[in-house]
Amino acid sequence: MLPAERVETFLAAKADALVRRSAEDLGALIDPHFVYVNARGVTFDKASYVDFYCTSGKILFSEQTVADVEVRLFAGFAVATMILHDKMSARGQAVAARYRSLSVFSISGERWLWAAGQTMAAG
Repeated sequence: MLPAERVETFLAAKADALVRRSAEDLGALIDPHFVYVNARGVTFDKASYVDFYCTSGKILFSEQTVADVEVRLFAGFAVATMILHDKMSARGQAVAARYRSLSVFSISGERWLWAAGQTMAAG
């Protein structure tokens, strides 16, 4: 599988876990040392990301799709850039937004885990 295909498959699994609000499935995709900065500038570790985006009910995803995935491989990790299209409810308000996102994946053999990410509004 090509790196971009691997990332797209991974991101589809992440989106599925978010929509289903499966903390167990989402947590299985994330590196224990995870760090994430959302579009509002809030930083999360693994536990707080899973809680905020999956179990708290503050954000309810109905759909997340990805486009324009580009992947660069390095020794032991990969960096991917992409456009995310999100449909969600935030604080009771329906939101449909487009974001530019960067994700870093730790690679150990065949196992890829989401290690870091940053998302910002797409221009």
